Amino acid sequence: MYKVLDVSIQENLGQFSRLLWQRKISHRIYEVDTRQILTVPDQSQVMAAGHLYHQWQKGDVMPDAGDSSDFVSYFSPADFLSKMFKAFRRAPFTLSLIVVCIILAFLAPLNAMTDLTRALLYPDFGFGTRIIDLDNVRANFSALQFLKMISPILLHGGIIHLAFNMLWLWEFGRRIEAVQASWSLLLLIVCIALVSNTVQYLYGGSIYFGGMSGVVYGLFSYIWMWQLFDPQKRLSLPGPLIFFLLLSLVIITVINLDFIADEAHIGGLLTGVVYGAFTATISRLTRIKPANNKKQ
Repeated sequence: MYKVLDVSIQENLGQFSRLLWQRKISHRIYEVDTRQILTVPDQSQVMAAGHLYHQWQKGDVMPDAGDSSDFVSYFSPADFLSKMFKAFRRAPFTLSLIVVCIILAFLAPLNAMTDLTRALLYPDFGFGTRIIDLDNVRANFSALQFLKMISPILLHGGIIHLAFNMLWLWEFGRRIEAVQASWSLLLLIVCIALVSNTVQYLYGGSIYFGGMSGVVYGLFSYIWMWQLFDPQKRLSLPGPLIFFLLLSLVIITVINLDFIADEAHIGGLLTGVVYGAFTATISRLTRIKPANNKKQ
């Protein structure tokens, strides 16, 4: 999202928001401390929205009182496909992963246990027992089992579970993909999935789990570490959002509900912290070293 306005919380932007929708400029308004931030999803709309704001302030333009626009005019198929294409160009891996999760939510629901769901569950390294024999695991380990160590992140149990995880995946994934390569995000998600799923399997005591939330917390902490260790790379999150996610993790862990994979959340968060701190530090050092050489 691209910032257009940063105004006092006392200013009523209701009419201006209506004007933007009438001009088919999608946007979001949210509050940070005592300020209102208005953002748009497309950089090409920043100047248009800003110019419209100044016209609206002077009274030169106002929203139509009898707004005759219907649903189709706001959300036409052509506009939707155009926006989807632009989103795919900006974050191809993130959007592709979201599409896969949505499809599997119907074909392999976590709360229905179809054959496809069982095929995507974490492998049972106890082989039907409660004891994990590492020698036996190494002897029988295969590429398929490696993939099954990752695949539970694609499974979701219900529309709320899916929607919550996909919104956060888009929010964090697109930020990373906009600054770093798609393959970098892929490698990051694979690492987080391996650790968070394995932690959940070892400490949760079951293979019947799934969801992207462990990865979501890992992506969050990854961005947070880059914000701390190499802020020049433009990976950052608002302070209130960082506080909210950390507080929500603490609350979820304390409540300890049976249907929430607490171990995966913590495993994903810690993986993102280590991975993010390490890669951001390397990035910063490699940038500082050439600068020091030039000075010499």
